[in-house]
Amino acid sequence: MRLSVAVLAFSSALLLPVAYGVSQETEVKEENGQEIDRYCTNISDKAADERYAMQTRELAQLRADIDSRIEQLDAKRKEYEVWLKRRDEFVDKAEDSLVGIISKMRPDAAAAQMALLGDEAAAALLLKLNPRVSSVILNEMPAEKSSKLARVIVGSRIVPAERTAQ
Repeated sequence: MRLSVAVLAFSSALLLPVAYGVSQETEVKEENGQEIDRYCTNISDKAADERYAMQTRELAQLRADIDSRIEQLDAKRKEYEVWLKRRDEFVDKAEDSLVGIISKMRPDAAAAQMALLGDEAAAALLLKLNPRVSSVILNEMPAEKSSKLARVIVGSRIVPAERTAQ
């Protein structure tokens, strides 16, 4: 009996610190968990505020970039508008001069020159010329070219036909 009491006392002595240590670890873990929860709760508002501030800064930077690009595009657009206006003025002057030149040329020479022009340019010139001069020039052109120019001229004045009932 003495042996079993001694074994019981010895095993109790061994298990007691282990059981006490486990309960201490559990308490420490619970305390750490609560402390972590408190820490996270305390900084969550600060973290959200910082994220919001960071996003606001990024958006402000993006807005500044967009505004800068819009200003660059506006400057380019104005530059192109000035260039286009100068070009249109030049083309108008050139067309008026060319109309005057062609109207004073011999019909066969004018026809040869206009046959070498693009179809739309030649058709535009023919429309600006006096109809009597245009008809003589068209008469002097090869038939294929004059018919092509006539189609371009007629195509520029097409009026949509009313649909007939089927």
